[in-house]
Amino acid sequence: MADVQKKEKAKTSDEGRDTALLSAIAHASIAAVFIMGPLTLIVPLVIWLSERNRPKPTAEVIYHSRQALFYQAAVYIVTLAAGLVAGLLTLIFIGLLMIPFVIVFFLGAVAYGVYGGVQVWQNRPFRYRYLTDFIEKSFH
Repeated sequence: MADVQKKEKAKTSDEGRDTALLSAIAHASIAAVFIMGPLTLIVPLVIWLSERNRPKPTAEVIYHSRQALFYQAAVYIVTLAAGLVAGLLTLIFIGLLMIPFVIVFFLGAVAYGVYGGVQVWQNRPFRYRYLTDFIEKSFH
């Protein structure tokens, strides 16, 4: 019983907010892309900005929401670029072969974002490997 209470206390900050929940929502919000499109970028952006401007910001929430924001932006940019290339190449029929790869990439990226949300929710360490390195070098 005491172990469960320690885990719950670790998830919750001193103000009673669930930091793991906010972090998980930031990562998993990419799943709403099928409803909201690229407007899902708003979710991690709002979490990141609101947490950053708090009197006592939580480093975990800032870290994960910033990661999720950059990951989602990168996914949308790569998918858009690949879709445009595939669209242009359909004029010579080669692009038709690219379309399944673009779809699989996008679905895999959404699944990986949701996986990140689940990992963070369960208090397991998670980071987008190469993207996090870029963010830490560029924005710290």
